[in-house]
Amino acid sequence: MRDIEKEVLGTTVNLSKKGLTEIPPEVFENTDIRVLKLFGNKITEIPEEIGNLVNLERLYLGRNDITTFPESIGKLKKLKRLSAQYNLLDSLPASIGDLESLEELILNQNQLVYLPKTIGNLKNLEVLKLTYNSIKLIPEEIGNCEELQFIHLTRNDLKELPASLIKLRKLRELYVSNAGAMIYLPEELCTLRYLEILEIDQTTVMPNCLYVKRTNILQIIVK
Repeated sequence: MRDIEKEVLGTTVNLSKKGLTEIPPEVFENTDIRVLKLFGNKITEIPEEIGNLVNLERLYLGRNDITTFPESIGKLKKLKRLSAQYNLLDSLPASIGDLESLEELILNQNQLVYLPKTIGNLKNLEVLKLTYNSIKLIPEEIGNCEELQFIHLTRNDLKELPASLIKLRKLRELYVSNAGAMIYLPEELCTLRYLEILEIDQTTVMPNCLYVKRTNILQIIVK
C-alpha cells in the first residue's frame, strides 16, 4: 500500500497492471492529477469520487471489468481524452455530455447498445471510437459535435446513420464496415467536402452520389 501511496503523487499517476480491483482512495485526494492510467487491472466500478479530479486531462481505463460510469464523471471539465476500451460498459450516463473539453472518446470492445442524446453536447469532440459494441442507434444529436473528424462504428447493430451527419463539416474518416446487417448511408454524406475515407462492406447501401465523389478526394474501402 505504501508503494501505491508513492505512485499517486505528482500530476501523472500510472497504476496500470497492478492487479487492482478498485481505485485506491488516495488517488481521489490528489486533485493535481492530470493523467491517470489504470489500464489492465480488474476494476469493476468507478466511484463517484472520480469527480474530485477536477484537473484531470487524460483518463485511461482500458482492459478492466467496468460496467458503468458514475454521473460525477461529468465534473471532469478539463478532460480531453477518455479511453475505456475492453470493458463491460452497457450504457453511458447523461452527464457524459458535460465533458466540455473532451476531444477523444474511445470505447471500443464494450457492450453499449445506445448512446445518450447528450453526446451532442461534446462540442470539442474530434475522435469517436465505438467498434465492437452492440449499438442500434446513433442519436441525431451527434450532428452537434461540430469538431468531429473521425468516427469508428465497425461491428455494431446499426440499420442506418442519422441524416444529421450533414452538419459534421470537418468529418474526414467514417468506418461502418460490419456496422449492421444492411446499413443505409444517408445521401447527406455527399455534402461532406472533407470526407477522405469511407469504409463499408458488401451489404452497405450507399447513395449513388458517393460513387461520383469517389473519383475526387474520397477513398471508399470495401471490407
